[in-house]
Amino acid sequence: MEKFDVTNDEILPTTIDFFNTKPNLVAFQNSGLVEYPPIYPIGNGGPIRFRINSGQTYLDLSKTYLHTKFKVTKKEDGKFVPITNKDTVSFIQGFGATFIRNLKVSFNNRHVYHSNDLYAYDAYFRRRLGLGVSRKEGTLQSAGFFEDDLSQTSGTGFEARRSLFENDQIFETICSIDADIFRQPKLLVSQTIVDIEIDLHKQPFVLLTTGTEEYHYHLLDCNLYTKQHLLFPHIDYAIQQKIENDNLVKYDYTQTVLKSFYINPGRYEFRTPLFNGYVPKRVFAALVDAKAFHGHVGMSPFEFAPHGIETIHIRAVESFVPAFKYELGGKNLTRAFKDLNDATDEIHGISYLKFKKHSCIFAFDIQSQHSEDFIETRQKGSTVITLQFKEAIPQNGLQLIIFAEFNSIMTMDRGIINTLPIQI
Repeated sequence: MEKFDVTNDEILPTTIDFFNTKPNLVAFQNSGLVEYPPIYPIGNGGPIRFRINSGQTYLDLSKTYLHTKFKVTKKEDGKFVPITNKDTVSFIQGFGATFIRNLKVSFNNRHVYHSNDLYAYDAYFRRRLGLGVSRKEGTLQSAGFFEDDLSQTSGTGFEARRSLFENDQIFETICSIDADIFRQPKLLVSQTIVDIEIDLHKQPFVLLTTGTEEYHYHLLDCNLYTKQHLLFPHIDYAIQQKIENDNLVKYDYTQTVLKSFYINPGRYEFRTPLFNGYVPKRVFAALVDAKAFHGHVGMSPFEFAPHGIETIHIRAVESFVPAFKYELGGKNLTRAFKDLNDATDEIHGISYLKFKKHSCIFAFDIQSQHSEDFIETRQKGSTVITLQFKEAIPQNGLQLIIFAEFNSIMTMDRGIINTLPIQI
């Protein structure tokens, strides 16, 4: 027998490695999930605020969850009464996260994340496309995400979400916090105070109904859970000594930026700069009726239809994405669908028919490779998007939703004072 390549390393299979065992993990003295209630009682419609004082522990931000209890009622003779299986009402998709309008995060009184009133779209894009969030069915359903068929205002997903609240039932959701800095694996160093502020969407945005009854959702309770680790003293001491010696703590992560642009009725073309600093590594774009975007109980805010689009492209510095112009004709979306598959490694669960009907999300992959092991050299310059339509924009106008990703670094110094995230 001979080797295919004489320079290859040689290894033995673990099945005959009789004299070794798995290595020991020697970092954590103890670990556990800790519950944090809101600072102030909920129920007055104001912001929900949480504060985590880590003390000597290190926080696993990727294991931070929001646990929320919901109820749906209808108004009848001036009173709120339970809904039944005859009521055509349901929550929007992924409501355990998408009921949030805005989310802000601070470390030691320095802002590190602000969703700019677009948190619902941040959370929806992540769960719909699997961007840093598990697409396993159990995880999605725990967050109130039940897969829709070809309609978002009726059908299997709509009925599944409605049935959770029949006959005065309460449903509890558990979902991750989708702030970008929470989607990286490193622990947050000790002696850090984390402040989280949540603003809620109003009733017309969160509920869907095709009927004429007046329905309300009620947020009954909301708590935060995060995993905390207490390190062995000698390991903690070594880390603190490095910080005291002016070594920066570094967190490299994918920073997300969401933007929305209004496209006026009657237009056939729309062009706008997206970014004038560094070029993003990946951009997702979708169109939604402006009335649904601002909240209307009869319309889903996530109904991303093609809206008669003829072509769409991004110019990043001097490059065009896609390199060859789409010729969509308002309905020939195969190339755009394939580009979405390629950009997301086809984990989104969107069929071609759903893509044409209500999940038409355009993907522009500007990076050369997908890898969590390295970051690519940054490009500096303008990023511009252009859309052309076969027919004039309808009366309500359209809202263009942009979800962009950048490679970024956040650093913390020996005074545990944050620097702002740096796009790299």
